[in-house]
Amino acid sequence: MNLENFGWPETWATVLTGFVVVFLALILLIIIFWAFGKVMDNLTKNSKPAAPAADLAPPVRTVPAPKKAVEFAADGVSDDVIAAITGAISAILAEEGDGKTYVVRSVKRVRKSRGAWGRAGMEENTRPF
Repeated sequence: MNLENFGWPETWATVLTGFVVVFLALILLIIIFWAFGKVMDNLTKNSKPAAPAADLAPPVRTVPAPKKAVEFAADGVSDDVIAAITGAISAILAEEGDGKTYVVRSVKRVRKSRGAWGRAGMEENTRPF
């Protein structure tokens, strides 16, 4: 290629062609992603069955109380916290529907695995925008 005869008009034509190609490609990508989103929205709307609101709530099962009081190590945890933990565990396990009953025998505090600097770094890097 002979660069001696390559002047300003050819340079501007090359730059303008580059801009046009890049922006046309971006517009084409925008249209493709917009259409893909519309198709996926329509597919997800059609795949959900229409159910009455009463069917959405899970059935409530009552768990019988233990027959005798169980002694357990609390490590300074209040009775309200133990009751909340027990209720949360029984609610989660009741959703599984295996029919078994569970009893919380001990509650112990978990040692924190991160130091102050590790926690600060984790909070700094995971906070929402």
